[in-house]
Amino acid sequence: MSFCALCIYLEVPLRQATGTVGLLTSVPVLLDWKLDDLGENAGESHIIVPACPEHVVDVYRGRVEGVRMAWRLAEPTGTDGAVSGPQGRAATFSSRA
Repeated sequence: MSFCALCIYLEVPLRQATGTVGLLTSVPVLLDWKLDDLGENAGESHIIVPACPEHVVDVYRGRVEGVRMAWRLAEPTGTDGAVSGPQGRAATFSSRA
């Protein structure tokens, strides 16, 4: 596993990533560190990045600016704003924390 992409983005001392996390973001640094790209929704990319447990918690609690936890990949729909999409692959946090 590599270093935590969120440590790099936040410019804090680097920690080893122990798993991955799915994020909705348009932050260029995080897009550069993506392991997988699951598509785009409303100008944000749903990406998978290596992450340390501490930063996964920070993202989950809304403490990291420009980043949201990606629970599922939304597909464009009609005007009703309904969200649909695959659920299995998108909930991708796999840390041992």
